[in-house]
Amino acid sequence: MTLLPVLRQALAKLILCVQNLADDDRCCARIDRYLDTVDQRMMTEPIGAGGGEEGARIRQVVAKMQPLTRAILILVVGRKMSVAEVSLRFGMREERVCRHYRAAVGEVAARCDANGVT
Repeated sequence: MTLLPVLRQALAKLILCVQNLADDDRCCARIDRYLDTVDQRMMTEPIGAGGGEEGARIRQVVAKMQPLTRAILILVVGRKMSVAEVSLRFGMREERVCRHYRAAVGEVAARCDANGVT
């Protein structure tokens, strides 16, 4: 009887390890499928929302990002998902999610600083 929970936990870890082997394109496709199924009105904070030059510059920077980096930024900022939640839902390691999120935030900050946007 006590073997079943241990086996179940080991199998869950194995599945997560196999999913973590997925390349960026596959992870991005998973996130895109998820974003296609959720109601866009549920977005708590659209990225680069608002009018004006600043919002337009932010949207422009986000549009030029790598697809997975952009998708993770949308999940964390727009959907208010935690890094742990993104990791569990899409089968990615937290370190990988953090790396892409930091890259996205850094890219937006660097481009906005270069353009004089605060």
